[in-house]
Amino acid sequence: MTRAYIALGSNLGERALTIAHAIDALVASERVLLVAVSSLYESAAMTLPGTDPQPDFINAVVGIDTSLTPHELLERCLDIENAHGRRRHSRVRWEARTLDMDILLYGDMRVDSEDLTIPHPGLRSRPFFREPLAEIAPDLVLPTPLEGRAEYLEGMSLFEDEHTSSPSAAGAARTDAACAEAADIPAALPDNLQYVIIEGVIGAGKTSLARRLAEHFTGRLVLEEFDDNPFLERFYGDRPRWALQTQLSFLASRFRQQQSLARQDLFHNVSVSDYAFDKDRIFARINLDGDELGLYETMFSIMQPTVPRPDMIVYLQVSTDRLMHNIAERGRSYETNMERDYIDALNRAYNEYFFHYTAGPLLIVNATHMDFVKQSAHLDEIIRQIAGDTPPGTRYFNPSR
Repeated sequence: MTRAYIALGSNLGERALTIAHAIDALVASERVLLVAVSSLYESAAMTLPGTDPQPDFINAVVGIDTSLTPHELLERCLDIENAHGRRRHSRVRWEARTLDMDILLYGDMRVDSEDLTIPHPGLRSRPFFREPLAEIAPDLVLPTPLEGRAEYLEGMSLFEDEHTSSPSAAGAARTDAACAEAADIPAALPDNLQYVIIEGVIGAGKTSLARRLAEHFTGRLVLEEFDDNPFLERFYGDRPRWALQTQLSFLASRFRQQQSLARQDLFHNVSVSDYAFDKDRIFARINLDGDELGLYETMFSIMQPTVPRPDMIVYLQVSTDRLMHNIAERGRSYETNMERDYIDALNRAYNEYFFHYTAGPLLIVNATHMDFVKQSAHLDEIIRQIAGDTPPGTRYFNPSR
């Protein structure tokens, strides 16, 4: 698998919705795993002098791991553009478009062919490429001999083209376009949302968000009882030795809690939990192998069919660097020796699981820059997204800072 970065832009129709649907289509492709999604950015359209002005663009950048070749990935992007009504006209440059997808980087590979140039030649000069890319890959090292990321983010000319006059192009700014029209904060969840789960890797903020949602909707709060696991501290000190005991202890505890959750609560119409029972399997497949994994899978397969299914899962996607920062900041003694490689492996496993989740409504939130405790606006945004119209399938939410 190779890490690649793709820019998406739209300035016609439902711009933010088009980008979300394009991301859906991209991750539905075989041999593509979504790793990161930037916030949405708004930028002025590039236009040639003397031409009519165009609507502003909504832009984003996604990071993926893929085994597609660069040209296979290009073909996939073109197919998605066409499916969204994009029509390329060879004589019209910088035209308005329903969807534009550009491969910015493909590992450290350099491609220079008639139909594809990597790194993208506009990466140096276009803020709507470089700003969202810097957000999701702040430590990215660009392929030589191009300059490093610092040079890209310094004050350079916005666009230079020796064959044409310079088009106009303003900088890119974060936008809350996905929820700008939502003025009120709902006080209640729709009737079809009685059991909501908040998920994310260790340090993503899922417990903090679950607490605040339960308070807001006057719901029953169901928290993972990780402190009651007698093997957890020993596991973080020696994972191979204590993995099975830790995993089975968690499995049994979560199963007991899920059985009580299935019983009706006369005092609450809504339940909010900070974990999904199925996620236990993610940890097991990272920490166990061989006969131990086989034993775990047997136990899981007996328990899993009897646990209640959520009406919605909210997955908080957070960068590994932010996770490590949050873990260090909360200062739990047994987490002090947690290795970055382990958290990064968990992060990748969670992404793979939830970006292929099809069991029910799923809201994926780019939460790297969110703080549900200190920033009430961030909590308000999430409440609007959860309590809004909830069609089956997966939605993406890229909030402003």
